[in-house]
Amino acid sequence: MSIIDQTCFVIGNGESRKIFGSLERLEGKGTIYGCNAIYRDWPNLCDKIFAVNQEMYDEVIEAKKQQNFSAEIIGPQQISNWNYLVEGDDPEPIPKGLKIYRFWRGGGGRNYEIKTLDFTQSRGSGASAVLDAAEYGYKNIFLIAFDILGARQWENSGPDELVMSRKQNNIYKNTRNYPDRMNMKAYLKYEWMYQLTQITRQFPESNFYFINRREYITKNAFLPHYMNYSKKKFYGASYAELQKFIDNPRDPQKFFDFL
Repeated sequence: MSIIDQTCFVIGNGESRKIFGSLERLEGKGTIYGCNAIYRDWPNLCDKIFAVNQEMYDEVIEAKKQQNFSAEIIGPQQISNWNYLVEGDDPEPIPKGLKIYRFWRGGGGRNYEIKTLDFTQSRGSGASAVLDAAEYGYKNIFLIAFDILGARQWENSGPDELVMSRKQNNIYKNTRNYPDRMNMKAYLKYEWMYQLTQITRQFPESNFYFINRREYITKNAFLPHYMNYSKKKFYGASYAELQKFIDNPRDPQKFFDFL
């Protein structure tokens, strides 16, 4: 099987995607998965589009009827039912260097009520797409523009350098079926990192390459600890490294400069 047949690109909608430019350069280099409103810009790019939110799913289905693009649409009823628990996990494991992993506790508000979220119960389009790629057995899975942190993280410097930005970070923010709030929900970065790391632990035969601008990896105070907790199959690399793979597809382990 060729390296191209073993490769899947999972495209997120973080704003860092803009610096990569045209996604068409991915065509012919592997299977392509997208999420939610990606069809608005690239209706004929993806092999599959994942939309876990029912309203977003309905939008994509309607768009496919009107535009007749070929992507398979994966909605809330078609995603994997795996609960992100790896056999042998402690119910509340806290990997070294972290204070939060499976559970998030926070809140306040008018009643000062503290709520607990169990990330094994959460479902999102991005993590569901990565999970699907792993379940299909792709050896090389590229996570592109999963920014996780809020917008313009690289502007933080000095004492604020490791302060995690929560500015809304999505190419499609403030449009139909996307929130218009200024900040991302506080727990989301933890949910995404937990689920992605658990996927890498559940599927050690696959390699997962977290592709982003350097600052979204090196200035994320948490992500390196999550990567270290994986079974050494979760790597950070820049958009420049992705371009090297596109130019000459071969085993990234042999030529990537990992962050």
